[in-house]
Amino acid sequence: MSVTDQLLRIAVVGNGLVADQYRDAIAHRIPGTLLVDADGAPADAMCVVAPTAERAALVGAAIVAGVPVCCPVPIASDLSTLDSLILRAADAGTLVYVPNPLRHWLPLATLHERRKSVGMPISLFAAHRTTRARMGDVFTDLALPLIDLALWLVEAEVERVQVMAERLFTSGATGGTEGADTALIIMRFANGVIATLEVARSLPNASPQPETVSVEYLGGDAVLRAEPTNQAISVTGAGGTTRTDWLPSPAVRIMETFVETIRTGAVAPQSLLDARWTLPVLEKVRLAAATGEMVRVGGVLRR
Repeated sequence: MSVTDQLLRIAVVGNGLVADQYRDAIAHRIPGTLLVDADGAPADAMCVVAPTAERAALVGAAIVAGVPVCCPVPIASDLSTLDSLILRAADAGTLVYVPNPLRHWLPLATLHERRKSVGMPISLFAAHRTTRARMGDVFTDLALPLIDLALWLVEAEVERVQVMAERLFTSGATGGTEGADTALIIMRFANGVIATLEVARSLPNASPQPETVSVEYLGGDAVLRAEPTNQAISVTGAGGTTRTDWLPSPAVRIMETFVETIRTGAVAPQSLLDARWTLPVLEKVRLAAATGEMVRVGGVLRR
Protein backbone atom coordinates (compact mmCIF):
# COMPACT_ATOMS: atom_id res chain seq x y z
CA MET A 1 0.00 0.00 0.00
CA SER A 2 1.44 3.38 -1.00
CA VAL A 3 1.55 6.39 1.30
CA THR A 4 -1.28 8.04 -0.64
CA ASP A 5 -3.45 4.94 -0.17
CA GLN A 6 -2.98 4.66 3.58
CA LEU A 7 -5.59 5.89 6.03
CA LEU A 8 -4.80 9.43 7.13
CA ARG A 9 -5.27 9.69 10.89
CA ILE A 10 -6.71 13.08 11.84
CA ALA A 11 -7.44 14.39 15.33
CA VAL A 12 -9.91 17.21 16.01
CA VAL A 13 -9.13 19.45 18.98
CA GLY A 14 -12.13 21.31 20.34
CA ASN A 15 -15.69 20.78 21.52
CA GLY A 16 -19.11 21.98 20.46
CA LEU A 17 -21.18 22.04 17.29
CA VAL A 18 -18.45 23.26 14.94
CA ALA A 19 -15.91 20.69 16.15
CA ASP A 20 -18.52 17.95 15.83
CA GLN A 21 -19.08 18.91 12.17
CA TYR A 22 -15.41 18.26 11.43
CA ARG A 23 -15.40 15.02 13.38
CA ASP A 24 -18.42 13.83 11.40
CA ALA A 25 -16.77 14.82 8.09
CA ILE A 26 -13.60 12.87 8.90
CA ALA A 27 -15.36 9.84 10.35
CA HIS A 28 -18.07 9.42 7.73
CA ARG A 29 -17.65 11.60 4.66
CA ILE A 30 -13.97 11.84 3.64
CA PRO A 31 -12.61 8.65 2.02
CA GLY A 32 -9.22 7.51 3.26
CA THR A 33 -9.37 9.24 6.64
CA LEU A 34 -9.60 7.92 10.17
CA LEU A 35 -10.81 10.02 13.10
CA VAL A 36 -8.57 9.53 16.14
CA ASP A 37 -8.72 10.85 19.69
CA ALA A 38 -6.61 13.96 20.15
CA ASP A 39 -5.42 12.60 23.52
CA GLY A 40 -4.99 9.03 22.36
CA ALA A 41 -3.55 7.50 19.21
CA PRO A 42 -0.87 9.47 17.29
CA ALA A 43 -2.26 11.52 14.42
CA ASP A 44 -0.91 12.23 10.94
CA ALA A 45 -2.72 15.58 10.92
CA MET A 46 -4.71 17.84 13.23
CA CYS A 47 -7.78 20.05 12.94
CA VAL A 48 -7.94 22.82 15.56
CA VAL A 49 -11.41 24.13 16.46
CA ALA A 50 -10.62 25.08 20.06
CA PRO A 51 -11.62 28.26 21.93
CA THR A 52 -10.05 31.48 20.63
CA ALA A 53 -7.48 31.83 23.42
CA GLU A 54 -6.11 28.30 22.85
CA ARG A 55 -5.80 28.17 19.06
CA ALA A 56 -2.45 29.83 18.48
CA ALA A 57 -0.70 27.67 21.09
CA LEU A 58 -2.20 24.47 19.68
CA VAL A 59 -1.26 25.37 16.11
CA GLY A 60 2.23 26.35 17.29
CA ALA A 61 2.67 22.98 18.99
CA ALA A 62 1.60 21.17 15.80
CA ILE A 63 4.06 23.23 13.76
CA VAL A 64 6.96 22.32 16.07
CA ALA A 65 5.95 18.65 15.96
CA GLY A 66 5.81 18.73 12.16
CA VAL A 67 2.15 17.73 12.11
CA PRO A 68 0.07 19.25 9.25
CA VAL A 69 -2.64 21.36 10.83
CA CYS A 70 -5.94 22.85 9.67
CA CYS A 71 -7.52 25.68 11.64
CA PRO A 72 -10.90 26.63 10.07
CA VAL A 73 -11.55 29.33 12.68
CA PRO A 74 -9.63 32.63 13.16
CA ILE A 75 -6.23 31.58 14.40
CA ALA A 76 -5.13 34.86 16.01
CA SER A 77 -6.56 38.26 16.85
CA ASP A 78 -3.31 40.24 16.70
CA LEU A 79 -0.44 40.58 14.24
CA SER A 80 2.37 39.72 16.67
CA THR A 81 0.88 36.28 17.40
CA LEU A 82 0.23 35.64 13.73
CA ASP A 83 3.71 36.73 12.65
CA SER A 84 5.27 34.42 15.23
CA LEU A 85 3.33 31.48 13.79
CA ILE A 86 4.29 32.46 10.22
CA LEU A 87 8.00 32.41 11.12
CA ARG A 88 7.75 29.11 12.97
CA ALA A 89 5.86 27.45 10.12
CA ALA A 90 8.41 28.72 7.59
CA ASP A 91 11.33 27.43 9.66
CA ALA A 92 9.72 24.03 10.24
CA GLY A 93 8.26 23.64 6.75
CA THR A 94 4.98 22.42 8.29
CA LEU A 95 1.73 22.65 6.34
CA VAL A 96 -0.73 25.07 7.97
CA TYR A 97 -4.14 25.43 6.29
CA VAL A 98 -6.31 28.26 7.66
CA PRO A 99 -9.46 28.36 5.50
CA ASN A 100 -12.32 30.80 5.99
CA PRO A 101 -15.44 28.56 6.14
CA LEU A 102 -17.52 31.32 4.53
CA ARG A 103 -15.54 30.83 1.32
CA HIS A 104 -16.64 27.18 1.31
CA TRP A 105 -20.39 27.70 1.48
CA LEU A 106 -21.44 26.58 -2.01
CA PRO A 107 -23.80 29.57 -2.63
CA LEU A 108 -21.07 32.03 -1.62
CA ALA A 109 -18.45 30.26 -3.74
CA THR A 110 -20.86 30.50 -6.69
CA LEU A 111 -21.45 34.20 -6.00
CA HIS A 112 -17.67 34.71 -6.06
CA GLU A 113 -17.44 32.98 -9.44
CA ARG A 114 -20.15 35.23 -10.90
CA ARG A 115 -19.22 38.54 -9.26
CA LYS A 116 -17.79 39.93 -12.53
CA SER A 117 -21.23 39.67 -14.16
CA VAL A 118 -22.81 42.52 -12.17
CA GLY A 119 -21.19 45.33 -14.13
CA MET A 120 -19.64 48.23 -12.23
CA PRO A 121 -19.66 47.11 -8.55
CA ILE A 122 -21.48 49.47 -6.19
CA SER A 123 -22.05 47.90 -2.79
CA LEU A 124 -21.77 44.76 -0.70
CA PHE A 125 -23.95 43.73 2.23
CA ALA A 126 -23.04 40.69 4.31
CA ALA A 127 -24.48 39.43 7.58
CA HIS A 128 -23.43 36.60 9.87
CA ARG A 129 -25.62 35.94 12.90
CA THR A 130 -25.17 33.21 15.49
CA THR A 131 -26.91 32.12 18.67
CA ARG A 132 -26.41 34.16 21.81
CA ALA A 133 -24.58 31.29 23.52
CA ARG A 134 -21.79 31.38 20.90
CA MET A 135 -18.57 32.09 22.78
CA GLY A 136 -15.62 34.20 21.74
CA ASP A 137 -14.88 37.76 20.73
CA VAL A 138 -17.39 39.03 18.16
CA PHE A 139 -14.64 40.86 16.25
CA THR A 140 -12.22 37.93 15.98
CA ASP A 141 -14.66 35.05 15.55
CA LEU A 142 -17.37 36.72 13.45
CA ALA A 143 -16.09 39.99 11.97
CA LEU A 144 -12.69 38.72 10.78
CA PRO A 145 -14.12 35.97 8.51
CA LEU A 146 -16.63 38.47 7.11
CA ILE A 147 -13.86 41.01 6.42
CA ASP A 148 -11.95 38.29 4.58
CA LEU A 149 -15.09 37.51 2.57
CA ALA A 150 -15.45 41.19 1.62
CA LEU A 151 -11.81 41.44 0.50
CA TRP A 152 -12.23 38.22 -1.48
CA LEU A 153 -15.30 39.53 -3.31
CA VAL A 154 -14.39 43.19 -3.87
CA GLU A 155 -10.67 42.74 -4.61
CA ALA A 156 -9.64 46.30 -3.79
CA GLU A 157 -7.85 48.26 -1.09
CA VAL A 158 -9.83 49.26 1.99
CA GLU A 159 -9.54 53.02 2.51
CA ARG A 160 -11.73 53.73 5.55
CA VAL A 161 -13.77 51.91 8.17
CA GLN A 162 -16.46 53.01 10.58
CA VAL A 163 -17.96 50.78 13.27
CA MET A 164 -20.87 50.74 15.69
CA ALA A 165 -20.62 48.00 18.30
CA GLU A 166 -22.88 47.28 21.29
CA ARG A 167 -23.99 44.58 23.70
CA LEU A 168 -27.68 44.19 22.88
CA PHE A 169 -28.65 40.55 23.13
CA THR A 170 -26.58 38.92 25.87
CA SER A 171 -26.25 39.65 29.57
CA GLY A 172 -23.19 41.26 31.12
CA ALA A 173 -21.46 44.59 31.41
CA THR A 174 -22.40 47.12 28.74
CA GLY A 175 -19.38 49.45 28.97
CA GLY A 176 -16.90 49.56 26.10
CA THR A 177 -16.78 47.43 22.97
CA GLU A 178 -14.77 44.47 24.27
CA GLY A 179 -17.93 42.65 25.36
CA ALA A 180 -19.99 43.60 22.30
CA ASP A 181 -22.28 40.96 20.86
CA THR A 182 -23.18 42.91 17.73
CA ALA A 183 -21.29 45.18 15.35
CA LEU A 184 -22.11 47.09 12.19
CA ILE A 185 -19.00 47.68 10.09
CA ILE A 186 -18.90 50.05 7.11
CA MET A 187 -15.90 49.71 4.79
CA ARG A 188 -15.09 52.01 1.88
CA PHE A 189 -12.92 50.46 -0.83
CA ALA A 190 -10.61 52.29 -3.24
CA ASN A 191 -12.81 51.28 -6.21
CA GLY A 192 -15.80 53.07 -4.66
CA VAL A 193 -17.59 50.00 -3.30
CA ILE A 194 -19.22 50.46 0.10
CA ALA A 195 -19.41 47.26 2.15
CA THR A 196 -21.75 46.98 5.11
CA LEU A 197 -21.00 44.04 7.36
CA GLU A 198 -23.29 42.97 10.19
CA VAL A 199 -22.16 40.47 12.79
CA ALA A 200 -24.27 39.55 15.79
CA ARG A 201 -24.77 36.91 18.44
CA SER A 202 -28.49 37.61 18.21
CA LEU A 203 -30.34 34.35 17.49
CA PRO A 204 -32.18 32.80 20.47
CA ASN A 205 -30.35 29.77 21.84
CA ALA A 206 -33.40 27.65 21.06
CA SER A 207 -33.24 28.62 17.39
CA PRO A 208 -33.41 25.52 15.12
CA GLN A 209 -30.38 26.83 13.22
CA PRO A 210 -27.15 27.83 14.98
CA GLU A 211 -26.21 30.52 12.46
CA THR A 212 -27.44 32.40 9.41
CA VAL A 213 -25.40 33.89 6.59
CA SER A 214 -26.58 36.23 3.83
CA VAL A 215 -24.68 38.21 1.18
CA GLU A 216 -25.86 40.73 -1.44
CA TYR A 217 -23.48 42.12 -4.08
CA LEU A 218 -24.89 45.05 -6.07
CA GLY A 219 -23.53 46.21 -9.42
CA GLY A 220 -24.63 48.58 -12.15
CA ASP A 221 -26.21 45.76 -14.16
CA ALA A 222 -27.30 43.12 -11.67
CA VAL A 223 -27.58 42.04 -8.05
CA LEU A 224 -26.20 38.75 -6.76
CA ARG A 225 -27.73 37.32 -3.59
CA ALA A 226 -26.62 34.23 -1.68
CA GLU A 227 -28.09 32.67 1.42
CA PRO A 228 -26.84 29.23 2.46
CA THR A 229 -30.18 27.45 2.76
CA ASN A 230 -31.42 25.17 5.48
CA GLN A 231 -32.47 21.71 4.39
CA ALA A 232 -35.34 20.39 6.50
CA ILE A 233 -36.96 17.02 7.15
CA SER A 234 -40.25 16.31 8.91
CA VAL A 235 -40.79 13.21 11.02
CA THR A 236 -44.36 12.36 12.01
CA GLY A 237 -44.92 10.20 15.07
CA ALA A 238 -47.48 9.56 17.77
CA GLY A 239 -46.63 12.89 19.40
CA GLY A 240 -47.18 14.93 16.22
CA THR A 241 -44.78 16.40 13.70
CA THR A 242 -41.24 17.45 14.59
CA ARG A 243 -39.35 19.65 12.16
CA THR A 244 -35.55 19.53 12.15
CA ASP A 245 -33.42 22.02 10.24
CA TRP A 246 -29.98 21.15 8.91
CA LEU A 247 -27.57 23.90 7.93
CA PRO A 248 -25.18 22.51 5.32
CA SER A 249 -21.68 22.63 6.75
CA PRO A 250 -18.55 23.62 4.81
CA ALA A 251 -16.58 21.14 6.94
CA VAL A 252 -16.62 18.46 4.23
CA ARG A 253 -15.23 20.74 1.51
CA ILE A 254 -12.57 22.07 3.87
CA MET A 255 -11.42 18.63 5.04
CA GLU A 256 -11.39 17.30 1.46
CA THR A 257 -9.06 20.15 0.49
CA PHE A 258 -6.87 19.60 3.57
CA VAL A 259 -6.49 15.88 2.86
CA GLU A 260 -5.77 16.46 -0.84
CA THR A 261 -3.16 19.10 0.04
CA ILE A 262 -1.39 16.70 2.40
CA ARG A 263 -1.43 13.82 -0.08
CA THR A 264 -0.20 15.87 -3.05
CA GLY A 265 2.26 18.07 -1.18
CA ALA A 266 0.64 21.17 -2.66
CA VAL A 267 0.73 24.64 -1.11
CA ALA A 268 -2.21 25.35 1.23
CA PRO A 269 -4.96 27.30 -0.63
CA GLN A 270 -5.26 29.63 2.36
CA SER A 271 -2.15 29.95 4.50
CA LEU A 272 -1.04 32.00 7.47
CA LEU A 273 0.19 34.62 5.00
CA ASP A 274 -3.38 35.10 3.74
CA ALA A 275 -4.47 35.90 7.29
CA ARG A 276 -1.70 38.53 7.29
CA TRP A 277 -3.75 40.55 4.80
CA THR A 278 -6.96 40.64 6.86
CA LEU A 279 -5.72 41.25 10.41
CA PRO A 280 -4.52 44.85 9.73
CA VAL A 281 -8.06 45.70 8.64
CA LEU A 282 -9.46 44.11 11.80
CA GLU A 283 -7.10 46.24 13.90
CA LYS A 284 -8.54 49.37 12.28
CA VAL A 285 -12.05 48.04 12.82
CA ARG A 286 -11.32 47.64 16.54
CA LEU A 287 -9.95 51.18 16.67
CA ALA A 288 -13.04 52.54 14.91
CA ALA A 289 -15.27 50.67 17.34
CA ALA A 290 -13.39 52.04 20.36
CA THR A 291 -13.32 55.67 19.16
CA GLY A 292 -16.67 55.81 17.39
CA GLU A 293 -14.96 57.63 14.52
CA MET A 294 -14.13 56.86 10.92
CA VAL A 295 -10.61 55.43 10.69
CA ARG A 296 -8.35 55.56 7.65
CA VAL A 297 -6.88 52.18 6.73
CA GLY A 298 -4.71 52.76 3.67
CA GLY A 299 -2.11 50.49 2.21
CA VAL A 300 -3.79 47.21 3.13
CA LEU A 301 -4.08 45.38 -0.16
CA ARG A 302 -5.70 42.09 -0.98
CA ARG A 303 -3.26 39.75 -2.67
